[in-house]
Amino acid sequence: MSSFESIKSAISSKNYPAVAVLYGEEPYFMKELAKRFENSVVPEEAKDFNQHILYGKDTSMGEVIQRARALPMFSDQTLVLVREAQHLSKQLGELESYLENPNPASVIVLVMHQKSLDRRLKVVKRIEKEQLLFESKPIYENKVGIFLDELLRNKGVELSNKAKQLLLFSISTDLSRYEREIDKLIIADPNTKSFDDTHIERHVGINRQYNIFELTKALSEGNRKRSASILGYFAKNTKDHPPIATLAVLYPFFTKVFRLHTLSNPKDAPKALGISPYFLSEYQSAARNFPMKRLTKIVSSLRELDLKCKGVGGAPGLNDQQIYQDLAMYLLG
Repeated sequence: MSSFESIKSAISSKNYPAVAVLYGEEPYFMKELAKRFENSVVPEEAKDFNQHILYGKDTSMGEVIQRARALPMFSDQTLVLVREAQHLSKQLGELESYLENPNPASVIVLVMHQKSLDRRLKVVKRIEKEQLLFESKPIYENKVGIFLDELLRNKGVELSNKAKQLLLFSISTDLSRYEREIDKLIIADPNTKSFDDTHIERHVGINRQYNIFELTKALSEGNRKRSASILGYFAKNTKDHPPIATLAVLYPFFTKVFRLHTLSNPKDAPKALGISPYFLSEYQSAARNFPMKRLTKIVSSLRELDLKCKGVGGAPGLNDQQIYQDLAMYLLG
């Protein structure tokens, strides 16, 4: 199966398949490849006649094939791109006859937002062997930093380390949001090529002094005063910092710190913990300040607090201020 980079290269070289099927859980890579097909196959002046953007709900595989069979007008090629093509998954078999004699002047691109595709099907096997089949898989957290660096290179801009860390910690693995936020920065300051955390606060809306990244950093460093200040800010601004969202970060954070204690080779940490190398030093600092015995109590308390927050299993519900009071007691007590 072709990789994202090899497909980008093939499109840039105008080496197009007759049929491309893009599917999987991660929308970003499918969207990017679809955009590249749109920008490359048919020249701008010929798109009205030769570029057909369809939607799976509103079309059929028969119509897709019919449009692909037509000869292009005032252009060398025709593009038939189907968004939300998962609605045509049961009609994929109809492509078999088309693949016997595809139109060399047409490119069919099916963008299927579905987790899996039955690759035992004859038509799917044939597309994988002779045409293009791409599975868009989510990337692990420890690879997101590499993705962000590549995105910044492509956009021609830079971020300071702190700005990068703010985005990585706040956005995690939502790849499409990284592009949206970087584009916001560029649109807001088109003459700027290097952005720092002040730009992130101003244009992305992440408070650079009081955010979940600053909280974990303060906790990792053993800075009780700073940690208490951030928790206090969160307690007064629960609309922007709901405790359930804070717990959703703190529980896995301390779980990974606990696991870090058990690793025999620290070099394996990013992969073993599934974290970005950008944050390894923070986890190492937390491991120094939180021994395993204390971590065991913290992880257990955070899990119990999360249940109370959700009212699960008959656990009494707490209001937001009480949750933050309990958090401060568990983490700083």
